[in-house]
Amino acid sequence: MDLSKEERSAIDRKEVERLLSLLRGVSWREDGTVAMLVVTPRPHEHVVREEVRVIRGKGFDGDHDRKSYYRGSYVPGREVSAITLEVLNVLGVEPSVVGDNLITHGIDLASLEKGDVLQVGDVLLERSHREHRPCETFRHRTSPEAFAIVSRGRYRGALFTVRATGTVRRGDPIRVVPPGT
Repeated sequence: MDLSKEERSAIDRKEVERLLSLLRGVSWREDGTVAMLVVTPRPHEHVVREEVRVIRGKGFDGDHDRKSYYRGSYVPGREVSAITLEVLNVLGVEPSVVGDNLITHGIDLASLEKGDVLQVGDVLLERSHREHRPCETFRHRTSPEAFAIVSRGRYRGALFTVRATGTVRRGDPIRVVPPGT
């Protein structure tokens, strides 16, 4: 059955409330682990990797050159994008489809303040001053309900700049490091 654009984009508000209730029940830890690493060699193409070289001033090695651009303009503070596996699981979203580089497990990315630093493997990532907002691509890859939830801010994840180049592997620990590290 073909649905109209309006019918496809209609949001089931009861489902949004149900999902928000589940998300509020997620237990977070002080630290976490790398659940998945995703490289985008070309726009809209995502490749899951076991390990990735992360480069200061660029982000994930293997990402296309325009990954940190939006509507033709470079967006500083967007070298690495991250979202939590817990949020994706509750929303019923396959982690590799959203386009984020770093899928974390255990740590609440929304609790990080701008300027906080994470050690991920031997890489240091600094929480960007930019908010990680969902785009139309996120809406098309997920659902109207998932888009509505992450549009509320807290659940979209975080953007990072790379403070120290290195390698990240699936399963690596993630921890917040003291200021000045």
